[in-house]
Amino acid sequence: MTRTMMWVCFLILLCVSAFGQAVPQGRAVDVEHAVPFGQVQGKLILYGDYLVFVDAERPEDSFVTPKTSIETLSTEGAQITIQLKDAVRNRSGEVRRVSFRALSGDSGPVTSWWGSAAAAPASSASPSQPVSEGAKVFQASHNHRIGSCNGRLIITEDRVSYESTDSVSHSRRWELKQIREINLPNPYELNVRPFTESNYKLRLQGSGMDPATYKELVDRIAAARALK
Repeated sequence: MTRTMMWVCFLILLCVSAFGQAVPQGRAVDVEHAVPFGQVQGKLILYGDYLVFVDAERPEDSFVTPKTSIETLSTEGAQITIQLKDAVRNRSGEVRRVSFRALSGDSGPVTSWWGSAAAAPASSASPSQPVSEGAKVFQASHNHRIGSCNGRLIITEDRVSYESTDSVSHSRRWELKQIREINLPNPYELNVRPFTESNYKLRLQGSGMDPATYKELVDRIAAARALK
């Protein structure tokens, strides 16, 4: 942990212990943190560009990570799974994958916090954000358990992104090496299955994706994983 992150963590822990409600409403989520030997009670605190886990029983095992260190953040109901570029230390030692369960059943504050940084480390809800030269862009939609959202699929040399214009928490960005499997059952349906979350299905609009573009994408993913 860098000196800056240690200082951020210390300040937040001090505020929580001294004032209880010092963290802005909606920015502290009561959670259970999964470790190899069970569950740890605590809080996820969403503090600016930092995510902090406060271990309720053993504060010395709390940890902090900046948004820029998060590769993927996925949720399913109350479950929250985070894959990190840089390891953090919890009760079980140094880890790069951490899981939580929101005790309220609502992981919305975490996905909203993650989505608010989409312009840099994650994804963006803005349809007007410029894309790199040579990128391929498809208008797309993503079905939810209830309803759906619209956006665009962007394929570049090193990543695949879905930018939702309706629901930023459903935006995603994967580096090619993070994708376990991808398939195109038909020109209008693309399934992306990353290593760290379940299958993500997109409906493509317009003329859909042609076979040549799909083959090129598959070849890029294979090459990226070979270098992983």
